[in-house]
Amino acid sequence: MPTSHLHPISAAPKLSRLGRSLAGAQVLKETLSIIFLGLPLIKEQPLILLSALPGVVLYLLHWQLVLGRVGRMFAAAVWGFTLLDELWGLFLFQELDSPTRAQVRMLYWSYFLGLGIILLALAELGWRWQSRREKARRNVHHKALLAARQRQ
Repeated sequence: MPTSHLHPISAAPKLSRLGRSLAGAQVLKETLSIIFLGLPLIKEQPLILLSALPGVVLYLLHWQLVLGRVGRMFAAAVWGFTLLDELWGLFLFQELDSPTRAQVRMLYWSYFLGLGIILLALAELGWRWQSRREKARRNVHHKALLAARQRQ
């Protein structure tokens, strides 16, 4: 006679150690970008501060990712918005009147490093989602085999 097993409701999958490390790298990159790129630009043109507010919110959300308190779906949304913010920041910096050669060099390092981190984080989330989906699919087949054996 088959018995039923009660399984707890699964919680939303949390970020992996790699995901938290990538978020930490992004926080470090953003901190350095704020210090070396953002503050000098704000001194020159204070209105740039308004366009940086979404980036500040994302900066705080990246700290949540580092701490591992959020699920993967939330992390995917944060990384997606971070990608848009990086591209938006690149566009805004291109609109400046006369950036110095050092600012341009730091900008490209910052944005290409940021894009690399973001794409790695999104790829890692996608890989984990796919592997979890595959594991669940295999589990369904395993359950079907067990059910068929019990019927025999």
